[in-house]
Amino acid sequence: MININLKNLSNEELQELLNSIKKELEERKPKTEFTFDFEATNDPRKGIPYVARLFIDDSGKLQRQFFNMSKNYGKKEVTISGKYTAKAGDIIEIRTGGSWKNDYRAWYYISENGEQLHVADINNSQEKAKVEKYLKGEITAKELLE
Repeated sequence: MININLKNLSNEELQELLNSIKKELEERKPKTEFTFDFEATNDPRKGIPYVARLFIDDSGKLQRQFFNMSKNYGKKEVTISGKYTAKAGDIIEIRTGGSWKNDYRAWYYISENGEQLHVADINNSQEKAKVEKYLKGEITAKELLE
């Protein structure tokens, strides 16, 4: 048993300890992998569809790990299709295409039972900031989904 006298810690130290404990508990949860199908067609000049896993790198920046899928080109269109796997707790970015003015992308949280739950639209800075806090371990999955 760890013996820490909590009364001697400052409020900031207590909050830091609480955040560290929440992060550790989140990381200890069993990670189950789920497989999803993806297919989208769009004009490649307006945005090629893709699926990527979002993560925070060592420098604290948001990065994307793209899933390798097949590309089939036609006249002024491309179809991206395939399967991808994600673990419970992952954040996935899905781009279904775009237009001259808009980019059709959204971020999804993979739930414990394999559901893709919409957590952010690419145009909503508040939702995106909340997802980045989750990826940095500053908030829990429950807080993300509230």
